Amino acid sequence: MLLEKLINPKPKTTLYFVVLSLFFLSIPLIRNSNYNFYNINQFSIILFFISALCIVLHAFGLNNLIYKNDVIKKENIIIATVFVLLNTFNLEATIDLLSSFLMLFFINYLLASYQKEYPFNEIFFSSLFLSIIVILNPIYILMYVLLIICSLVFNYSNWRCYIVSLIGICIPIIFYLMINNILDQKINLSNLYIIPELNFDLAHLKNVFYTSKNIFIAFFIIFLISILEFFNWLYKKSMRSRKSFFVILGYLILSTVIALFGTKYNWYILLSPLSIFIANYFTYTKKRNLANILFYVFIFTSFYYRWNIII
Repeated sequence: MLLEKLINPKPKTTLYFVVLSLFFLSIPLIRNSNYNFYNINQFSIILFFISALCIVLHAFGLNNLIYKNDVIKKENIIIATVFVLLNTFNLEATIDLLSSFLMLFFINYLLASYQKEYPFNEIFFSSLFLSIIVILNPIYILMYVLLIICSLVFNYSNWRCYIVSLIGICIPIIFYLMINNILDQKINLSNLYIIPELNFDLAHLKNVFYTSKNIFIAFFIIFLISILEFFNWLYKKSMRSRKSFFVILGYLILSTVIALFGTKYNWYILLSPLSIFIANYFTYTKKRNLANILFYVFIFTSFYYRWNIII
């Protein structure tokens, strides 16, 4: 079955994945050009394929991050596959794609702090990457809570760690002040950071849901089964995997808050934690027949809705 081929994949399986992923992400461009929905120029084609390539790189980065940190111990490319399939609706979330990609470094340093009494290096660099993300997406400052959650889960919560994290957060401000001092320019921190706006748009959420409610229902059922499976098997996981998953769960909850109260493109932050939980189910569940059926449904609905996108 297909899922089994994605666990401990052969090199040719990985190559097929890359080719099929690029094809899947390019479906709107291919279909719209065939039906002449809009005039395609070379710049649009190049930009579209660069975005598709970035998504594939993001998928591999997320996959390697989870495997190398022993969150999911079976070597596989299921996480990458799920992440690409969850990109069904993605067309314009360029800044959020970049923010989500940089979040991989933030999460990687957090998970690497496991079993370190004073993980100052990991905390500093995770905070530094978070500060860069906040410049791009101010609402991501909420992710600082995840650093606190990680320190509590991994048992290194102390004032020195928090001071180091604040230093990491402030590094862009320090560089900004230095550059402005050298250039003898007026200092205005609003040019560097923007106060995030929290805006819950219920009407927009309803409109998005009713427009594609079938795929949302399919995705939600798969996610719900994945969460139930995760809690049923949580006690069987290793201590590191268990604690790491609690950090990922915090990541998911904070991502949901950002998606609900941020801009219309901030939903993209949800894809990484969702991919991890769904992939964990597809990798470890004992009900392989059900998992394969759900996986094929997942693929079909993603391709179907990707095909119907008009740009």
